[in-house]
Amino acid sequence: MKKIAALALALSVLPAASFAADPSMCTGCHRAGSPTAPDLAGMPADQFTAAMNEYKSGARSNPTMKAMSMPLSDADIAGLAAHFSALGK
Repeated sequence: MKKIAALALALSVLPAASFAADPSMCTGCHRAGSPTAPDLAGMPADQFTAAMNEYKSGARSNPTMKAMSMPLSDADIAGLAAHFSALGK
């Protein structure tokens, strides 16, 4: 029991940023058949990465996407890009 408590304590102090971004935060809007947002399945990783970095920097204007992209690290964006590009259409 002490080992479990120690593990729980250790995990609780890790920063949230150490965990990868969840693709479901994107697919709520970006899914097949969405009338307002493009489907991300099969999007080339470099295209996804460039778009997300442009939203973060403000080079691409969209208040919702700016807010969604700001907390993402480069590793988060790379992970999401790999995930969506691997899905294919």
